[in-house]
Order: sequence, then structure tokens, then C-alpha cells
Amino acid sequence: MDTIAIGLRLRRHRGARSARCATGGPHRQRGQALVLALVLLFAGLLALFFLFSTGQVTASRQRLTNAADAAAYSAAVWRARVLNFHAYANRAIVAQEAAVAQAVTLTSWAKYFENFTVTARRLASAWPPAAAVLAVVAKVAGTARNLTERTAADEIPLRAAPLLGYKSLLQRSQETLQLAADTFGLGAVANEVVRANDPGFFAFALGDGGAFAGFTRRYASDADRTRLRDVVIDSLDGFVKGPRRDDVRLLPLPSGCFGSTFDTSRWFQWWRKRGGTALTPDLERWEAVDTGSVHDYRRRRGFFSSSCQQYESLVVGWGAAEATDAAPLNGVQSNAGDTWDNAGATWRASLEMSGNGYTGFERYGGIERVRELNYAGLADPRFPVTQVVVLARSDGARVRTANALNVGTGRLRLFEHFAGDRLWAMAVGEVYFRRPPAAPARIEYASLYSPYWQARLAEPTAAQRAAVLAYVH
Repeated sequence: MDTIAIGLRLRRHRGARSARCATGGPHRQRGQALVLALVLLFAGLLALFFLFSTGQVTASRQRLTNAADAAAYSAAVWRARVLNFHAYANRAIVAQEAAVAQAVTLTSWAKYFENFTVTARRLASAWPPAAAVLAVVAKVAGTARNLTERTAADEIPLRAAPLLGYKSLLQRSQETLQLAADTFGLGAVANEVVRANDPGFFAFALGDGGAFAGFTRRYASDADRTRLRDVVIDSLDGFVKGPRRDDVRLLPLPSGCFGSTFDTSRWFQWWRKRGGTALTPDLERWEAVDTGSVHDYRRRRGFFSSSCQQYESLVVGWGAAEATDAAPLNGVQSNAGDTWDNAGATWRASLEMSGNGYTGFERYGGIERVRELNYAGLADPRFPVTQVVVLARSDGARVRTANALNVGTGRLRLFEHFAGDRLWAMAVGEVYFRRPPAAPARIEYASLYSPYWQARLAEPTAAQRAAVLAYVH
């Protein structure tokens, strides 16, 4: 029985060894799991580094994109403000021209009223009470005329002198700001904005091939300046623009044709007031004239018939003034308000046009050469737009990826590549013309006389994207 028991134990021991050999044994199982774990760990680290780097790049790109959008919008806002400044400046220049016209008009009318009262005093010399009153009125009128003339002589150079007048300074400031709204100036604005977001960012405006330079233009010819003259004339009030006209039938004074014609309007004499203000055709001189005369009718006999002819029988009031850029002409060139209906009074006004000889009336610079939209060069003259393309960049080394932080080494380093070793972002700002929502509901087309230029972000065009890609790569 001992021999049988020993044989059984030997067979069991051999069976156990055979089973262990068939299954590979516990030691061989532990070695294979370690290799698999190392592979999975390596893949997990790569995935972790990739996700970390991707997140860092995405966050950096988003910050750069936001900065580029802010820069493009700010650049567009600056350009819109420059265009609005042009509009305000043009309006202010129109106001200065209107003020010069008003100063000349008031001077002319003050001279007219003074001469009117002096003549009336002489005519009333046969009635001492009336003459005494008119003498006081004439003295007051003389003082008012002198004060008006002196004030106008001081005001005209301040508003319209060729070099240092307010409207000349406005026109030159337009040219200065126009340069600031070009690509170089907007690039400086864009760079300042992105650096305020991150000192490591840099931005500039992509060249537009002279598109903005052709968006506006400065008046070059007298035909261009005529447009500004028309705006000025339309802005004058009724008294300045004229005609300052009045026709009164003098019923107590019968004419030389009284009862001798069927036209009863010629039976009596007429008081005719004429006056007006005009800008001469060369656009370099304002003149104003005011006259008042009594007109009579006299019979003119011909060989076969006779007629009643009107003539200026008595000159009562006259006055004229001018603002020019040279020596005074002392002559009325226009027929503003039909002033030559009173030819005698107009001649007298011409002789006294220089007044007291104040030199301020000789320092008017003429209609300015302001800036306006270049309608001929615009794709849509009614609602034009101008765009600025902003490129923002950041050094690729500043992106805190796994490689930049030296977290992964050797085979754990990821392949990273930025265009030009930089991170780039693109944005487009657009300037457009639109009345504000609170304005009256009516359509107004774009011009540089209305300050309704606004800014917004726009979607880049295919051509702009291609230009940016060519620059980056």
C-alpha cells in the first residue's frame, strides 16, 4: 500500500507541472501585463499632452482673435470719426461763409440806412420838428453804421483769412486727419489696442492698394468749389440771401403821366427798394448792395405815338460792402436783388463801398477747397463703405504648450508648427453711412456734409483671405 500511495503522489505531481506549463504559469502572466500597461500609459500621456497643447493653442488663438476684432473695430471707429470730422468741418466752413455774407450784408444795410436818414433829414428841412427828429435818427444811424462796419472788419479775418482764418484752419486740419485715417495710421491704432490686451501681441493694417485714398478727394477746380457755394447760398437766411425788395405806390405824389394813360399803376410815383448779397463768379468776393429810390414816369413822345417811361427821379438811400482777398474793387459786379433798377443809387453805393477803409474787408480767402466723397470712384455712390483689414500676431514660443513647458521629452515631444513660427488672427472693420435710429425716418445718401458715419465688423472676402495667406506664408 505504501508503494501504491507513492505512485499516486508522483502521478499527481507530474499532472500539476504539466498543467502549469500549459497555462504559462503566474510569472509569465505578470510580465505581459506590464508591457501592455506601459503602452497604454505612453498613449495616454501623448493624448494628455496633445489635449493640453491643443487647449493652450485654442485659448491663445481665441485671445488673439478677440484682440484682432477689437483692433479692427477700433481702427474702423477712428476712420469713421475722421469722416465725421470732415462732415463737421465742412458744416463749420459753410457756417463761416454764411457769417461773412451776413457781416457784409449788415454793413451794406447800415450804410444804406444812414444815407437814407441823412437824405430824409434834408428833405424834411422845410418842417423843423420832423427835421429835428430825423437829425437825431441820422446821428444814431451813423453810430450804428460805424460800429457795424468796425465789427465786420474784425470778424471777417478771424473767420475767413487766407492762412489763419478759422475756415482755413479747418480745411488744413481735414488734410492732416485724412493722413491719420490711412493704412499706416490705422495700423498704429490697431497695434495700440492689441498691446493693451497683451503686451506680447502685435497688429498692423494690411495695405488696401490706395482704396481709401480714392474714397474721398479734395476740391480741385472752381467747378468743384461751386458745389460748396451752392450749399452756402442755400444755408443763408432770407434777409441775407435776398432779394431785399420793396415796391410802394406813393399815392400823394402823382407822376408825370397822371391821367394820360390807361395804366393806372403809372399815375403815381413809386418807392422802389432794391438789395441783395451775392458771391462773385470767381468765388473770391462777397458783395452786398442796398438801394432805395423814388421812381417817376414821364411822357415820351415819338413820331407816331407816345408812351410813359419810368426813370429814377430821386436817390434816397444807398449802401454797399464787400469782402475780398485783394484791394477793394469799389464797384458792384453783380445785380444782386435787381439793384441796378436803382442805377443812380447803385453808382453812389459803389463809390462808397470801401467805407472807412478798414483792412479787414480785404482779408477774405474765398470759397475753400474742402474734402468730399469721390463719387466717381465709388462702387456704390449712395451707400459706400470702406474697409480695413487688421492682422494680429503672437510668437509661437509664447503659447504655453507641452513642448514649450518642456513637459514632454524624447518620444513624448509633439510635432508643433506655426506659420512663420507665429500665431495669426485676421479681422475686418467696415465704415458705412447710416442715419442713427432716432433720426427722422427718411433716406439720406452718403456725403461728407452729414456726420453719420459708423463702424462695424465685417466678414472677410475671399480676396482678403488670399492676401492674408500670401502674406503669412
